[in-house]
Amino acid sequence: MAGRPPASYATIGLANRPRGMEKPVRLYLVRHGQTALNRDDRFRGLTDAPLTGLGRLEAAGAVLDGSGVSVVHSSPLPRALETARIIADLRGARVEPEESFTDIDYGEWQGLTVEEVARRSGPHMLEFWKRDPAAFVFPGGDSMHSVRERVGPALKRVVSAEDEGVAVVSHLAVLKVCFLVAMELPFEYFWKVGLGNGSVSLFTHTREGGFVLEWWNRAPGVAPD
Repeated sequence: MAGRPPASYATIGLANRPRGMEKPVRLYLVRHGQTALNRDDRFRGLTDAPLTGLGRLEAAGAVLDGSGVSVVHSSPLPRALETARIIADLRGARVEPEESFTDIDYGEWQGLTVEEVARRSGPHMLEFWKRDPAAFVFPGGDSMHSVRERVGPALKRVVSAEDEGVAVVSHLAVLKVCFLVAMELPFEYFWKVGLGNGSVSLFTHTREGGFVLEWWNRAPGVAPD
């Protein structure tokens, strides 16, 4: 879904905001740049690896120009913090680590490929994870319900500040849960959302209207319209 998003992804554009309405806060959700764990398609979680050369380029290409972002909230994991610092340094913003945006604890699956998980836990566990993420608990790790419970209040907290724009740097599954929380959708939609490394998504938020999706999964270096 890189580049120009389908029209159905835009709930309302900023240009269509009626005069006199509360000025919305712009919330940018950024997936961290590529690491070797992403490249090898492993369950990352709390396991970490530094950004690759491509990952650093993706972070530098995160398009927030003209956004008024003064603070970048970040998962405390190094791959996210490295991304956040690159973004912040380019824009004169500050970085604030935020535990609520850390990656999922995949427990026994951490660092494994899908094939390795199938051999260790059985294909039925992968089928359960894909069929019903709302009820799933990773063996020895987090439940998806607990992830949603920490992400929801964190999103509301970061948009309640007086900043014109804020950014959150986090991880694939966590940002997909952010999407569900902001759009008030059930977990059935978890697998219907894609997100590339270094991509940027934009929500606006007002106290009256809540979250509004402006665009999703814009690739690094792709300028907004």
